Amino acid sequence: MTRRTRPTRRAVLGAALSAGLAGAWPARAQGQYPDRPIKLLVPFPAGALTDSLGRLVAERVRPALGQPLVVENRPGAGTLLGASVTAKSAPDGYNLMVATTTTLAISPAMYASSPVAAGDLTGVAMIGSVSLLLATRKDFKPATLKELVAEMRARPEQLFYGSPGSGTMHHLIVEMLKSEEKVSATHVPYAGSIAAMTDLISGRIDFMFLDAVAALPQLSAGKISVIAVAAAKRLAALPNVPTVAESYPQVDVQAWQSIAAPRGTPADVVQRLNREINRALDSAEGRAELMRVGVEGNPMSVQELNGLIARDEKRLSGLVRALGIKAS
Repeated sequence: MTRRTRPTRRAVLGAALSAGLAGAWPARAQGQYPDRPIKLLVPFPAGALTDSLGRLVAERVRPALGQPLVVENRPGAGTLLGASVTAKSAPDGYNLMVATTTTLAISPAMYASSPVAAGDLTGVAMIGSVSLLLATRKDFKPATLKELVAEMRARPEQLFYGSPGSGTMHHLIVEMLKSEEKVSATHVPYAGSIAAMTDLISGRIDFMFLDAVAALPQLSAGKISVIAVAAAKRLAALPNVPTVAESYPQVDVQAWQSIAAPRGTPADVVQRLNREINRALDSAEGRAELMRVGVEGNPMSVQELNGLIARDEKRLSGLVRALGIKAS
């Protein structure tokens, strides 16, 4: 090879770099994500509402993405065990979680040194607003929320209420009510709603807020009573059951469920997931499936969702600290 035809070192490096970019860029530009299964972590036990919603999202989004969303249950620490795992995962679009109000706005404030903060995750898509039913054991005397408050006032610390864990919205609503009305009752946290509901049916605890999907079959079977609903409006399935706000408008809380990813997940991947999840859940069939488990679909853009997370994190974490709620 003569000097005139020998390529320079700069030319060789330039050609190699161009070839590398040519091989890497089209895969992203042509929309090859995802090219392998996506992990969807659920921070509650199997069978809970959050688990049902995670599996619903996985089933409905799979055709659009062309890859399965593999659900993995990691309950514990008020959903922060699962959140910590997701936050520390690669921000590549292959690590997602079902993140609740508890995960992003409540639980981190309960720890002196939280294993994860809301800022460690980014909101991807809203699933919807959750209706919580105030259920009581079948032989419990109070038949309305006001009667329950009167009973708590008459028998301080003698009533026992359950929740699927400290720091869940189910727990926070009762604590807000106790604080507003200056009454007391003893909290019994469980590892999920199913175990708590079992004890409610057997009479070991007196009352608790339950996800509608868990409460309605037991109500139909006559095993529990329902005296109020924590939702923006009365449920079509229970038109005679008043909302909490009808009796106590100052108890202003709304539980929601969303999909989140580690901070730093590429914006185009987040936008793709947001678009496909919104499309899958905002169809007539998708909304009907959500309503069957007591969830009102509420599609949001990435910007809208992260704005909601920021507002609720500020509002609810302040409430947790004001009430003195600590991780148990």
